[in-house]
Amino acid sequence: MLMIRLLVLLVGLLTLFSHPTSAWAGTKYEEGLKQLADGVAEGAAKVKKQRLAFLDLIDGKGESTPMGQFLAEELGTQIMVAGELTVVDRTLAYSTLKKLHVDHIDSAHAKTLQQAAKAMRADLFVDGVILDTPDGLQVTLRLISPSNAQPIRAIRGMLPKAGPLNVFFKKEETPQPIMNINSPKEAPTPVGLGTYRNEYYEMVIRSIELQANRAKVDLTIENLSRRDLKLLCRLQETLLKDEQGTAWHQGVGDNREGLCTHGIELSPRRKERAVLTFTGSSETAATQFTLHFSETLPRRDASFVIDGLKIGSPSESTLTTP
Repeated sequence: MLMIRLLVLLVGLLTLFSHPTSAWAGTKYEEGLKQLADGVAEGAAKVKKQRLAFLDLIDGKGESTPMGQFLAEELGTQIMVAGELTVVDRTLAYSTLKKLHVDHIDSAHAKTLQQAAKAMRADLFVDGVILDTPDGLQVTLRLISPSNAQPIRAIRGMLPKAGPLNVFFKKEETPQPIMNINSPKEAPTPVGLGTYRNEYYEMVIRSIELQANRAKVDLTIENLSRRDLKLLCRLQETLLKDEQGTAWHQGVGDNREGLCTHGIELSPRRKERAVLTFTGSSETAATQFTLHFSETLPRRDASFVIDGLKIGSPSESTLTTP
């Protein structure tokens, strides 16, 4: 009997330690996120509010960060999945507050906040602060009444630094020098139809294929930074314009796993291929396009234009930035 008990205990320990750390961290993250979202839902229910507008969470210095933007998106999604409350589209919330010159919520902006809430039909605003502690990330959320810009409830929880948030804590590594052992020089990579480059990534338009009323843009994205990178764009605002000025838009059905719906994640110095599909008029005899790219990650509300993109005729194109 004793041997059987020892065997059962041993099997239990092996089972416990066989689970990867990443899976455990992911579970802890999901649990913590759900607790925060449940706290928000409970607070909104107590004051009988239905429609929430999430703002970017800030750090201890009062600054918005990519992690704060990510968590605001995650919390809003968690609330919507529960189905009890509605959430204002964050693009609408951000553009409305920006238009009214509101960069943070306090009593000094009470009247302006009322205008913003009316414009986006929000019953409550949700903001918060993320503090880095030895035990993990301490997240404090506030439910704020648009009528007086005062918090009416606070929710606090902990999230692990691992799991989905691990990407925001990876340290930069010094690249190791590459030894040249008299290897033959490779031919330079073709420029393609057009190129855009910033401190985070390089985008190269490889080709544009036109089929009836659809234009498929084949491109590559290379992470130029030393950190993991996620590139995400806006579906409706990222578009093509042909030489007649006709706009070609993206549809959700053609871009379910695209840059503007799912995004692309790249490790440092990694390059990946992506395809954007645009729909336009079948009556337009387009031969040249301009790509208007509207970004949400890694640079919020950044945009750029690559023009001179000719179908089936690779050539360097000019680049303009707004």
